[in-house]
This record gives sequence, C-alpha cells and structure tokens, in this order.
Amino acid sequence: MGVVRILLPLPRAAAKWAPEKGGSLLGAALSYCVTPSWAGLPPPSPARRLAWAEEAVAVYRATADTDGLSRALALRAHALLLSGRLEEVCGAADEATAAWDAHTGAGVVGVSAAVAAFLGDVRAQALAGLGRAEDAVPVARASVAAYRSLPAPDRRDRALGSLPGALRTYGMLLATTGRREESVAVYEECAALLAAMSLRELAHVERVRPQVLAELVGVLRASGRYEDALGVGPEAREALRGPLAWTVPETVLPLRVRLLVDLARCHTATGDPAEARACAQAAVAEARKPHGAGELTSALDCLADVLGALGQTDKESIARRELAELRDG
Repeated sequence: MGVVRILLPLPRAAAKWAPEKGGSLLGAALSYCVTPSWAGLPPPSPARRLAWAEEAVAVYRATADTDGLSRALALRAHALLLSGRLEEVCGAADEATAAWDAHTGAGVVGVSAAVAAFLGDVRAQALAGLGRAEDAVPVARASVAAYRSLPAPDRRDRALGSLPGALRTYGMLLATTGRREESVAVYEECAALLAAMSLRELAHVERVRPQVLAELVGVLRASGRYEDALGVGPEAREALRGPLAWTVPETVLPLRVRLLVDLARCHTATGDPAEARACAQAAVAEARKPHGAGELTSALDCLADVLGALGQTDKESIARRELAELRDG
C-alpha cells in the first residue's frame, strides 16, 4: 500500500492524459490504498481512506468500468462507516447497488456477489451503530449467506470483507438483541473457521480473530457459562498480543480491558478470588493507558467488587472513591 500511495502521481497523470484507460488504472490504485493488505502495518486514518475512496469514485464515473465503480462505491460506504458517518452509510450502500444497473442497463440486476455480500455487512454494522440492532440482524444474516455462496475469493474480492468478518457482525448483533445461545454458536463457528486458516489467509482477517474470541468470552459469561468462558480466555488473551497491540491500540486495548473484566467476573463466579483480583488489577492497568481510558469505569467497578469480596475494604474504598470521581466528572 505504501509503494502504491507513493506512486499515485503516475496513475494520476495517466488518468489526466488518457481518461478511459488511465482512469481505471488510477481507480484501481486508489481502491488498493483504501484497502491495504499488508498485515501488521498501521492502517491509514479513516479520513485518508474516505478521501481516496471519494477520489476513486470520481475517477471511475468517467470510465466505462462498471465493476470498478461499484467496488469503489462499496469501499466509500465502508470508509464512511469507519469515519463514524453512520447516517450516510446506508445511502452510500444503496448508491453502490444502483450504480451497477445504471451502467449496464436493465438486462443486469444487482451488483456482483462479492460486492453485495460486503455491502450487507457494512449496512448491518451501520444499523447497529445507529441503535437499530433488530433491523440489522436480517441484513447480517443475508450477508453471511451471500459470503457462504461465494467461490474462493480472488485478490480483488479479498479486499471486500470476508465470511469471518460477516459472522462476527452477525454474532455481535444476535448478542445485542438477547439471542445469546445463537450468538455463541455463530461465534464458535467463526472461531473454528479462523483456526483452520493458513497464516496467509489470516493476514486478511487479522483483526477479526481477537474480536471474535474476546466477544465470545463476553457472551458466554453473560449466558452464565463461566467455565466455558474461562476455557476460551487464554486463547483470547493471546490473540490480543503481538503486532496488533501496537498497530491498532485503539481497537486492541478496549477489547483487552473488557476481556479481563469478563474473566475476573467469571473467576469470581467460579470461586477463584485470587485469579479474579489478578484479572481485575490487569484490567485497571490496561484501562489507564490512553486508548483504554473509555473502559476505566468498568474496570474499577470490577476491581472494587473483587476487593470487597476478598475483605480488602481499604483498597475497595480507594477504588470506589476513584470510580465515583470518574462518574461525577
């Protein structure tokens, strides 16, 4: 992605002097920048992704490359999602779907299968972010079904989401709507699928695995399946270490704090207060880091409960005092 970005002036010049052929080349380069494929590298900011996606859409509109335009519009919808502009995502997804018909005529219906599956996952996440989880569930289910029907993805299709990613969205939505046992089944299917992947395949879904494992622990805990949650715990903790911890700390640290809190609560429920305290203390330590600060209240609340159960009332009081100050602030 870095090399392509550095060389963008070349396809930009080609698009200027030969719009039809050069435009498709520039559009492909911009689309590649929006969806970097190198594992372990810090991703571009949402603002950069959106700017590249907008430029790719503008470039493709001047060409006859229907497939390129529909993919660029789909990537634009995803970039809007990453930018937090949730109200605009569904409209952008509709535009991506309509673009195919507009450019090919009445004889062709709908976007390519890969684009359709990707747009379903993007739309479901946007609806969930807007508080419309019930509406998002059938959309996510359809996205999963669409990904299941796809053949082995080629290089371009791998940039358009994945079955594990769609399963993760579906599992999250089922949990949000209270369908926990169904959620657990979806998460476990996703975890098994990820476990069977090669390192090369995992490189394209590197962020999905820690999310799936950490969220599975949370759903198992919420379902009262504490031993099962603790059984997944070590694998989930391991998945949250390594390159991701420093490339995307804004994603990893909150997940790690929530996981440690869930594990602490599970250890308490199964009668292991020493392990509960260790997990709770680790959760607070992680939450004191900048990217984990949003989870500090939950971590302190957990630590205070654990210390109280251990009879360490002085330390419990300190934790609850800080917790009260945070809530008042």
